[in-house]
Amino acid sequence: MTVARSLRWFGFGFGLCVAWPRALAGPPELAAEARTLPMSLRSGAATVALKSYTLHGIPVRGAFATVLSEKTGEREVAASRPLAGPQLRPEEARIDVAEAEAIAAAHAHAEGPEEPGTLVYKLILGEPVLAYEVELPLQWDPEPSKKTIWVSASSGIVLDEWEHVRSSRARVFQTNPASTPVPVEVELAGIHATGPGQPLEGDRIRSFNCTLEAPPDDQIQPWWAEGKCYAVHRAVSDENGDYFLPLPDVIFPQDNADDDDLYAELSMYYHAERFIDEMRRFGVDAFKCELSTMLANYRTTELSTAYPDLDYTPLNNAYWTNTCDPEKGPTMIFGQGAAVDFGYDGDVVYHELGHGMVSLLTPDGLGDRTLRPDGVLNDAGGINEAVADYFSVILANEPLLGDYVARFWPGYGNAIRNAENTKRCPDNTVGQVHNDGEPFMGAMWAARKRIGREKMDPVVFELLPRLPSDADLETASFTVLEIAEEALARGEWTESDIDVLVRGFDARGLYDCPRVHVDPEKVANGASLYLRGKTTGVTPFFPGPMQLRHEVPAGSDNVIVRFRLGGDAGPPDNPTGVVVLLKRADEPITFEYTLTAVDKNPDGSNKGSVREVIQVTGDWDHQLVASRLGESDNQLVLRGFRPGEVVHVALANLTSGEQVASGTSIVSVPPEFLDEGTVTVDVGPPEEVTDGQGVDASEIHTGEPAASCACRSDGSPAPLAVLALLGLRRGRRRR
Repeated sequence: MTVARSLRWFGFGFGLCVAWPRALAGPPELAAEARTLPMSLRSGAATVALKSYTLHGIPVRGAFATVLSEKTGEREVAASRPLAGPQLRPEEARIDVAEAEAIAAAHAHAEGPEEPGTLVYKLILGEPVLAYEVELPLQWDPEPSKKTIWVSASSGIVLDEWEHVRSSRARVFQTNPASTPVPVEVELAGIHATGPGQPLEGDRIRSFNCTLEAPPDDQIQPWWAEGKCYAVHRAVSDENGDYFLPLPDVIFPQDNADDDDLYAELSMYYHAERFIDEMRRFGVDAFKCELSTMLANYRTTELSTAYPDLDYTPLNNAYWTNTCDPEKGPTMIFGQGAAVDFGYDGDVVYHELGHGMVSLLTPDGLGDRTLRPDGVLNDAGGINEAVADYFSVILANEPLLGDYVARFWPGYGNAIRNAENTKRCPDNTVGQVHNDGEPFMGAMWAARKRIGREKMDPVVFELLPRLPSDADLETASFTVLEIAEEALARGEWTESDIDVLVRGFDARGLYDCPRVHVDPEKVANGASLYLRGKTTGVTPFFPGPMQLRHEVPAGSDNVIVRFRLGGDAGPPDNPTGVVVLLKRADEPITFEYTLTAVDKNPDGSNKGSVREVIQVTGDWDHQLVASRLGESDNQLVLRGFRPGEVVHVALANLTSGEQVASGTSIVSVPPEFLDEGTVTVDVGPPEEVTDGQGVDASEIHTGEPAASCACRSDGSPAPLAVLALLGLRRGRRRR
């Protein structure tokens, strides 16, 4: 037995013991309804049905079962059901739907819903909590957003939220103007134009441009918003019913920034139809939306001081909105950027459509946070991004994603992301979806490259129906292995294939990934952490996605925690709104999550004893506030440690919005440095992450603090002395 095989069996067993408790039968009142996915696997040899559940006649969000039907019969391959019955029946709701809708709109700073809220049970920590599910309309400012909000039917607090937005013949660039610069002539599917003036509106896709010039009133789309561009059809057929439109020459910057070009509208249509046709080759006979609306060249009319050379404010991104109703908004939005047109890049179009496949094939989408003993993770969103990237790889058959956008957008390299990467968990996970999905995508690409696409590509279609909405990287990785094992049993994979798969995933830490940075150099140099905001559905906070381990070196008695985060979202005594959690032990902080009742409303009235708020507890020893130094540097200096003592540190966010603590690090220095009132730490450059933030701090000098010695002759841990106002003088590593 090889090392890979030994690891595989150990890890696979571990994965099962973690997953199965969620698949209990549930309360007796639980009723199931199955729907067969519009997908046939293995050349029609297998189909998949997803079961949804109701309790007392209303849906249970988060409960599902996935049933695989094969020639040998049916079997349940994944499930999540309530662990117990609900505390309240539907008729016991204590607030009405109108009040819940108002609460949801106020929470999201959005317009009220277009459809009435729905009474559901929301599965929280395995318990069904009675709530109103409110679907808010697509919002355009400050960037596209479309949320589902769950409001407690007992207390009116916001329990959770879900963001749905994820960022004829013709002559086209087959993938994009960078990787395939020679245009080719293609047949456009779904278009039935036989003469001139026909727009790009087919059986499955309708493609719009976006113009700053107002069309006649009867042509304005119902979802247009003041100050935004107008969705219109501008790319139309010629007298032969063809679409031979002017092509951009991307060598010239003005062509990339042309906000009135026709090609983006055509490019979107062609690549979307190509994607849907390719999915049919894998047995998927339908897309998420029966008719998808695509919008190119999106930007706003106002002028931007950041882009003085442009007569519009660009949108430097592309978005999947999960909107299928043509009357309510576009399904996908492709921005006219400051230097690139996102509609030109087939990779980007495929990626956004890949989010549509995730939405179609998973039981409840992929986007919930994972509450684990080592932290609160954003892995499901990362898996969503990685799978969307993989769909792009299937179409383009190359590892680079967005190589046109990246090549012509200043500041990027040769691609937005590269599937041929060596990213690892936890070394490269920070709580941000695009970052955290890269190790999984890297493992999938490595397997595809070595085992073959004819074996790996079908795996993703079997993977998605088996994943819960809060899947972490380990769950997804073991599920891929499970699917491969089944293929081995059918004789479709070999033992060598399995070993190659396991080595690729294991090399990226995906089978066993405690979210703790343990490498001393990384801990000292700093890591970015994306901190989930506090909501009314949790007390006292959600812990961050990573912990840092630090051992006090010989000749030191101190621990210095520092991070970069500006702003004043917190109270006066803690302007960043972030707390430092510290444990004095050579084992990580263990967080626990329980559903609890909040008995009093803010006005002091009785709220009742309904368990609906997540209470976070743990075995940290200290909860402390760092001192602000300058605009964005924060540090906490603690003394009273022994050489060789180990600490674990996590951050938690007390504010309502997500915050990014960049350069989060732990160091120790000789005691005399503290006694002199200044510390020199060689921290190196800030870590680069996909959506990171952080600025270089200037040198800071402060008054000399009182020296503190907290040593004990008996060697036992001493009480910590906190030196709150100690300056850090930063030195850059020389390259």
